[in-house]
Amino acid sequence: MKDKIKRFFIDKKELLVFIAVVVVVFATVITIASLALSDTPVQGDDPTQTPDDPVVNPGDDDDEPNNPVVEPKSKFMVPVSGEYEVVRIFFDSSLSDEELVSAIIFTGSYMIESKGISYAKSDNSVFDVCSIYDGKVTSVEEDELNGVCVTIQHADDVVSIYSSLSNVNVKVNDTVKVGQVIGKASTSLMDVETGVHVHLEVLVNDKYVNPTTVFGKELSEVQVNK
Repeated sequence: MKDKIKRFFIDKKELLVFIAVVVVVFATVITIASLALSDTPVQGDDPTQTPDDPVVNPGDDDDEPNNPVVEPKSKFMVPVSGEYEVVRIFFDSSLSDEELVSAIIFTGSYMIESKGISYAKSDNSVFDVCSIYDGKVTSVEEDELNGVCVTIQHADDVVSIYSSLSNVNVKVNDTVKVGQVIGKASTSLMDVETGVHVHLEVLVNDKYVNPTTVFGKELSEVQVNK
C-alpha cells in the first residue's frame, strides 16, 4: 500500500515537471515569434528611413536645371499663301532669251529690268500679301506707277520692298512678324501686263538679290551672291 502511494506522488511530480517544461517551451516560441514579427518591415517602407526623413521621389532633382526649350528660328518665306503663279522673274544676264522675256518690264514706252519677283493668282483675283520675315516697317508710300509700296527693314542689313499694294494695314515703325498680312495685291501702271500682283524686291547690304535665294533660309544664311 505504501509503495502504491509513493508511486502516485512520483508520477504526479513527473507530470507537473512535464507541464512546466511544455509551458516554458510554448512561452519561448511565442516570444521569438513576436520579436520576428516586430522586426519585419511593412511592404513598401524603407527600413532605413525614419518618420522624420523627407520622402524623395525617384528622378526628382531640384538642383538639376531644366532643359531649355529651343524654339525653331524663323525662315524667309514667299509673300503669298496658297496657290500662286510667278508672273515676273528676277533679271539675270545668264537667263535664256525665253526667260528674259519674263525678266523685262515693258511699261509701254520703255523697258526696265525686273529687280524682283511678281506673284499673282491664276484667276487674277485679289489676295493677301505677307511679310517675308520679321522686321520693322520703315516706309509706306503711294507711287503713281507702282501703287502703294511698303518697305520692311530686317536685321543684318536685309530689306524687303512690296509694291503694287492696296488696303495696306501697317504703318511706319510697326513691328511685323514673318507671315503677317501687310496688305492686298493690286494692279500697277508700271506693269499692267501682270494684272493683280505683288512685286517683291529684296536687298542685302544695299544690293538687289534674287528673292528665291533667301526663301527657306534663316537670317544668318542670307548672303549676297557674288
